[in-house]
Amino acid sequence: MLSVSGSVAQNIRNNITLELTGGASAFNYKVNLGDYRVMAGTSAAIKYQYNIDWNWSVGIGGELKLYQSSLRFDSYSDSYQTEANSLMSGNADVMTFSYAYKNLEERQRALYVNVPIYAQYKFDSGFYIRAGAKFGVPVKARSEIYFEELTTKGYFPLENITYSNLPQHGFGAYYNTEVDKKYKMEFNTSLCAELGWTWEWSEQYVLYLGLHGEYGFGPLYKRSELAPQLQYRGGEFDYTPIWNANVQNGNERTAVTGDKIRTFAIGLLVRYSFGF
Repeated sequence: MLSVSGSVAQNIRNNITLELTGGASAFNYKVNLGDYRVMAGTSAAIKYQYNIDWNWSVGIGGELKLYQSSLRFDSYSDSYQTEANSLMSGNADVMTFSYAYKNLEERQRALYVNVPIYAQYKFDSGFYIRAGAKFGVPVKARSEIYFEELTTKGYFPLENITYSNLPQHGFGAYYNTEVDKKYKMEFNTSLCAELGWTWEWSEQYVLYLGLHGEYGFGPLYKRSELAPQLQYRGGEFDYTPIWNANVQNGNERTAVTGDKIRTFAIGLLVRYSFGF
């Protein structure tokens, strides 16, 4: 019976497969401050698979995949010197700007179009393994910055005055705010693998259930000049995405995260194959 099934299946060389995945799908990077967390992501793909023989096949496809991670801080504070107009004289003056957050979080999200290339070996029992590589192009990437509370102060040494309750000039308390910023991501290359089980409902229709994993080589982001996470600009704020942010640490300023940003994913997949 196996020999008959094999000879029949070899007549079906071409397959179109539809695939969905779910699980952890995140950016991986080093953190010097904060609580890094992996977030769930998903992907949808359509692939073409060519059966070389009963066991071996190769394929290529197109995949739309979401990667996301977050960095959280119960508290985050920083201070630095900048130039601002004196509130008394109106002339330019040196100011020490201080700010402190409660429950600050930034989520990094990116949508990629990936092109997977793979080889697959299917055992006679129905168990299969698959390995290959993905080449990805970013479609959209952004960060979502949210905080529960932000307090800001400005100290003018020439006047020897600290302003802490002038919200019209950027000094005061601010609550429950969300800000979106953009990231410019780079081309991604990753290795991927999966293993699982197949159910053949007929000669043409096959269901796959499995586990998949992926690891990217990056770096996916070219970090520009480091800056404070919150920048004071004439009474208004400009938020620096956390991959570009630094903070005062002793006598020097330290990057909040490392500059090597990579992708990884692990989770479940379901795939349905149509042979012709």
